[in-house]
Amino acid sequence: MDKQTPVTYEDVMSRGGYTPVGYFKDGFYIESHNQALYLESSNKYVAWRGNLPHELKSGLTPETDGGYGPTAWADVSNLEPSIRSDNMVLVEDFFHLVTDDGDWTPAAQAALNHARANDLNKVWSFQKLVFKSPLRIDDWKYGLEVRFANVEAHKNFPVYTDWKNATPLILIGGSSGGGMVALEIHIGYMDGKTVANGVSVQGPGCGGSRIHIGRAINCNIVYDCSRQTHPSASNFITGDYWNQGKMGAYFARGTSGKQPVAEGHKLSVGFITGMHYGGSLWRNGSQYGQISGDADFNGRYLSEVTLSGNSFTGLERGAEISNGTASGEVLAFYAQTAGVYKVLIIEKVNVSGGNSSFAAGDKLTSGSWSGEVSAVRTAEQGQQFYFDIILDFYGSAFAKIDVDCGYLGGIVGHSLHSCSLNYKSSYSAYTNSMNGAQWVHSGSTMTLRDSYLNKNVLDSTADFVAPGGHLFMRNYRTYGSEFAATFAPGKPVTIRQFKRIGSTNAPGMKDIYEVQMFGPNSRLKGLCASFKVAVSDEDLEIFESTVTDASRVKVIPVVKRDEEEPNNIDKIKLFVQVQQDSPNTFPLYFTFNRK
Repeated sequence: MDKQTPVTYEDVMSRGGYTPVGYFKDGFYIESHNQALYLESSNKYVAWRGNLPHELKSGLTPETDGGYGPTAWADVSNLEPSIRSDNMVLVEDFFHLVTDDGDWTPAAQAALNHARANDLNKVWSFQKLVFKSPLRIDDWKYGLEVRFANVEAHKNFPVYTDWKNATPLILIGGSSGGGMVALEIHIGYMDGKTVANGVSVQGPGCGGSRIHIGRAINCNIVYDCSRQTHPSASNFITGDYWNQGKMGAYFARGTSGKQPVAEGHKLSVGFITGMHYGGSLWRNGSQYGQISGDADFNGRYLSEVTLSGNSFTGLERGAEISNGTASGEVLAFYAQTAGVYKVLIIEKVNVSGGNSSFAAGDKLTSGSWSGEVSAVRTAEQGQQFYFDIILDFYGSAFAKIDVDCGYLGGIVGHSLHSCSLNYKSSYSAYTNSMNGAQWVHSGSTMTLRDSYLNKNVLDSTADFVAPGGHLFMRNYRTYGSEFAATFAPGKPVTIRQFKRIGSTNAPGMKDIYEVQMFGPNSRLKGLCASFKVAVSDEDLEIFESTVTDASRVKVIPVVKRDEEEPNNIDKIKLFVQVQQDSPNTFPLYFTFNRK
């Protein structure tokens, strides 16, 4: 991009953000209302107010090309700065600093420096700003609002050697003595040209700020908070549509400094898609993050290998890993479910659809670590699964992330069972989890799952609730109902009335109750016993009784029919009575459990 040189700069600073772009007599293809043309006949600048784009042919005058008016040409030579806020600085006012090869970095940096030096807090631009080096936002003590319509990498922007340390278009922090707060950064369109990061928080960084990148394309990492030296927490990171890069967002603890955490970030992007290494990566130091928005079709350059062993000792993130033939970079490793150890590997090409360079049976090595592959998964391998969110917290003291998204192609990582997850996906019904508890409903069965142990805890239908394993009661007991009464010699006492409930699984099945009987104290021996009661619609049956004659206790089934309608099942009453025939009076206790 070559610089378009204006005739004079003598009053550029006093105009309301208009950029001189050439001579009126030479003609110009006008694409913006803030492009001003020098009119030699009257020694003034004019700007086009009508529809865009507008092609001004050479040799014309304003009078012969629509005239002056609210939808035609306007004289902008004498506009006062009062047309904009008193505290606003326009990058276009520093157009004279744009280099001959089209680098806007000096102009944008000068605008920021001018604003800071004069206690102004708004720096705006409506132009396409092409940067050859990072714009540095640093040492703002009282807040700042930056609004740029378009930021792109220059053709000579530095090319990275390590994707994790690429140079950003905008660098926040860098060298000031303390972290900034209350920054408002709003970028409408950002193009990294495959070489640049978008926004990177470094050094003292910033916290409690808002950074919006509407459309991001071809950025290595759109937002990076992994190289800070001070706490850079609780930032709002928003966007509309991010695609075609290495990664949407990367959050991690800085490698040096005083508590360089990236905690509490709020990431909310309308749609993150087409990122080679995943939609967003969260590592130790990024706990308490909150994720919303949608993401899909990310991580096509990743292979997830399941290990036959269960050790990551010696394995390092960022290290090379090889099977002897192919090699890649260790991006993350995790035990998403208990006892299942996985490594996420960056490959050099798109391996989605099951085209991984790694296979079951491969022997892997990485530094001092070695392992064997038992299974491999890639994105889009027989299902619409993608690596949209990666929670890389293995080895961290804990992980707490809140995910509340509309649609995701997938989440992988460690300690998912300590996070809250809520999203929708076409590849799996198990997309919600609160601290490892997942609820899912098939329409007939509601299931509670343990996401970490990868097992059903219970199933609930209209007819039953079924545990997913053995029921261990510890020191507690199970019981249905209890009854106690004082028994005089020879007088039967009704201990319970029964009515058949039945089963929908097997019509006609009798109800079975287990009854346990206890005496009042240790002095009365031989009274502890049990028996079962089988209940049908019109009868009772006592079976498996351990009540002995020596106890002088009798269990009596009672069927009482209605005198007028003896065959009316609804009027049949079923009882169980107990009678003791000793000469003494004493209490007895009963528990009832339906089987």
